[in-house]
Amino acid sequence: MSFCLYIHKNFINNPKPIKMKKLLFIAIALIVTSCNQTKIAYIDIEVLMKDYEATKSLEISLKAKQEVMAKELDSIGAPFQLKVQQYYQNQQKMSAQKRAKIEQELQQEQQFLQSRQQQASQLLQKENQEMSEKITKRVDSFVADFAKTKGYKLILGTSGKGTVLYGDETLNITTEILEILNLDFSKE
Repeated sequence: MSFCLYIHKNFINNPKPIKMKKLLFIAIALIVTSCNQTKIAYIDIEVLMKDYEATKSLEISLKAKQEVMAKELDSIGAPFQLKVQQYYQNQQKMSAQKRAKIEQELQQEQQFLQSRQQQASQLLQKENQEMSEKITKRVDSFVADFAKTKGYKLILGTSGKGTVLYGDETLNITTEILEILNLDFSKE
């Protein structure tokens, strides 16, 4: 039961002296008026992050870095593959001792390559996480400032059909927020 409804049921319908009733009625009217003036809105976080230019820029940047790293790994991986092929072509002609030595060298080189791949992957993941956190903080800060400026008491974040099960479209400020954020990002 809402606070406003509670006050209405317990105080307005209560037989008290008329002066007390008038004072209570005025107080309740003020409370009800304030209850009706709470500005609430919601933002579709999925849409916001998908269409935010800073997020798109991050994705492009990470993809470019991933391609550079892949080319670098391919350039050091190709000679290794050639060595492996040569080993298999010539292994029958080698002594057991030479075969063991080459296999050990190939195994070490393979471990080195796997280590480089793992480092590259971790570097990209770390950069993605750091930049995503930076974008999220920027959006959160902007929304807080926007809410204060526009007089919102509460702005909810929803993700598809998640947190907000229903929201009147007039309360959806995703597009407004997105336009301002993208305008701000384009100035950088």
